[in-house]
Amino acid sequence: MRGLVRHAVYQAARADFLDSITVRNLEATVNAGVDAWGRKKEQRAHITAKITLDCTITSAAQCDGLDSSTVHYGKLSKDVRERVQQKGHEWVTTFALAKAIQESCVRTAGNTPTAKLEVDVFYPKGSLLGDGAGLIYGTSHPRDGSSSRVLYLRNVRVPCLIGINSNERLAKQSLIVNVWIECLAEDRSDDYAQLEQVVFQAISESSFKTLESLVTMVVDELREKFFRPELDDGAYIRLQVEKPMAVPSADAPAIEIVRKVKE
Repeated sequence: MRGLVRHAVYQAARADFLDSITVRNLEATVNAGVDAWGRKKEQRAHITAKITLDCTITSAAQCDGLDSSTVHYGKLSKDVRERVQQKGHEWVTTFALAKAIQESCVRTAGNTPTAKLEVDVFYPKGSLLGDGAGLIYGTSHPRDGSSSRVLYLRNVRVPCLIGINSNERLAKQSLIVNVWIECLAEDRSDDYAQLEQVVFQAISESSFKTLESLVTMVVDELREKFFRPELDDGAYIRLQVEKPMAVPSADAPAIEIVRKVKE
């Protein structure tokens, strides 16, 4: 398995090795990506670095110390932060930042056998209407040669007219939208503001009775207004829409679909 693959395929590769070391949501100020208006500016980022091992941590556990079967998460955190600071002198794309962080993880791991490396760069202020936006970049061991790249929006809130019941036709209600664009080209790692704009416009101006019809329409709108013909044909859209007000006894019902850009 080689080349750019869907994230689920990347995660499933070499799944027999499950031991991993993760530093989650390391906060840093980065000169990378764009803000919610699409401007190239310094911004706050939450960085998650995960190293999946090509071995078990058994020997480290037996000696109750750190050896070549594991990775020192304190050093991993420090090295990631230093790498981000080195990249802060001039603006870089989110993909370039994620790639640099991943290279830092390789050096930190040293002689420890690794199966996969994954970096998630999340911008809390990367969305005007949601909790943020980001990019996940993962690579597997060279003998597998697969990689994954996912652009995403988290919990975008969009009011629209939706529902079968008569009361639901009287006023708009907010939906919560999560979008993952998989296998997207490297040069589109900072297009989350544009992605949000297309999603918001499509949903806010709609009037459907069912979520099934709504999500299908949103995919069609993305194909027409966000993706580039031929250049983005290999990408996948994973779209999840929640309707919090629909079921009083539950947080929300949700519909999730996956579609290839060009089927």
